[in-house]
Amino acid sequence: MGVATSGLAEPVLRGSEKVNETRRLNALYATGLLDSGQEERFDRIARLTANMLDAKLAFVSLIDSDTQHFKARHGTDLTETSRDIAFCDHAIRHPRDLMIVPDARLDDRFADNPLVTGEMGVRFYAGQPLVTKSGYAIGTLCVLDDKPRAGLGERERAILADLAGGVMVEIEQVQEIEDLAVVNAELKHRMGNMYAHIGALVSLIGRDAPDKETLIRKLQEKISSFGVTQQLLADQDWKSVGVTELVEQVLAGYRAERPRHRITVQTDDRIKLSPRGAFIVTLMVGELATNAVKHGALGADSGSVDFSWMTENDMHVFEWRERFERADGPVVEGKGFGTDILKRIVPMDMRGAAEMHIDRAGMYYRVTARPERIAEL
Repeated sequence: MGVATSGLAEPVLRGSEKVNETRRLNALYATGLLDSGQEERFDRIARLTANMLDAKLAFVSLIDSDTQHFKARHGTDLTETSRDIAFCDHAIRHPRDLMIVPDARLDDRFADNPLVTGEMGVRFYAGQPLVTKSGYAIGTLCVLDDKPRAGLGERERAILADLAGGVMVEIEQVQEIEDLAVVNAELKHRMGNMYAHIGALVSLIGRDAPDKETLIRKLQEKISSFGVTQQLLADQDWKSVGVTELVEQVLAGYRAERPRHRITVQTDDRIKLSPRGAFIVTLMVGELATNAVKHGALGADSGSVDFSWMTENDMHVFEWRERFERADGPVVEGKGFGTDILKRIVPMDMRGAAEMHIDRAGMYYRVTARPERIAEL
C-alpha cells in the first residue's frame, strides 16, 4: 500500500475516467447508504478510529457527484460538505493508497480551502479509501486534526487500513443480505405466479378431460410450454422477453413436420413481455396452435397460420389468422377448455377483450391487452 503526500493538480476527467466515475457512483448508490441515515455501527467505527489515532475528528465519508456525505462522524455535528472542498475527493482518486496531508497550509491543494482557513482550522488529514470488491472507491475512513503532524507510523497506518476494511465488511454484509432478500422475494413472486397459472389449469383441465390419458396429455402440453417460457425469461435475468422469440419457441414443435411457410410470425419485437405477460401469451399461443392441429389450418393439407401484433388506442393487440379449406362441412366453435382459455381466461388476465370467428375458409382470433398487464414498462 502506498502513501500519497505530494501535491497534485486538479484532474480533468476524459474518456474512460468519466466512465469509471459513472461506475463508481453506481457502486456507491447500490449500497443504499445515502438513504439510510445515521447508523450506530458506523459511528462506533468513527469513534474508535479517532481514539486509536489520537485525532480530534474522524469521519466515514461518502463522495457522490457533488457532495461529501458524512455517514458517521466523531468530534463535530457537520453532516456534509461540497465535494469541491473535500480532502476525501483527492483520496478516492487513488483507491490503493492511504492519503496523508501533514500540514494543509503547506499543501497547494488545500492552502486556500475554507476547511483550512475557516473555523475548523484543519491542518492534518489522513484518509484510507473505502473500496468495493469491484475496485471503486466510494469514500474514505479519515481522521483530521487542528494541529500539524509529521504523518502516521506503520502501526497507525495499519490500524486505519484495518478499520477501513471493517467499514467495508459492514457495508457489503448488509448489502448481500438485502440483495438476497430481494432475490428471494422476487423468486417467490415469480414462481408463485407460475404455480398459480398451473394450478388453475389443472383444475380446469380436470373438469374438461374425459379420461385420465387425456388429462395427462393436456397437462404435459401446458407444462412443457411453461418450461420454454421459464427458460427464455431466465436467459434474460427474468426481466423481459420479445414476443417473436417467445412465440417462435412455443411454435417450434408445430413447425417440425410442416413447411416453414405454413406458420408465419411477425418479426417486429417492439413489445417486450414481462414475466406475467410471457406466461399468458404462452398459454394463448399454445392453445391456438393445438386447436389449429386438431381442427384447423395445421390439421389440413395446405392450411397456413399467421400471428401478428400491434398497438392500437393504447392497447396491445394480438391477432391469429388461419386459412384452410374444409370440404367435409363447416368448422364449428368448440365449447371445451381450450375455448374457455381463449375467450375468457386470456382476456380476463390481460384486462382486454377477445373475439373469435370461424368459417369454412379459416379462423380469426383477436385479443387486446392493457400494456401494464403484459409488457415491460
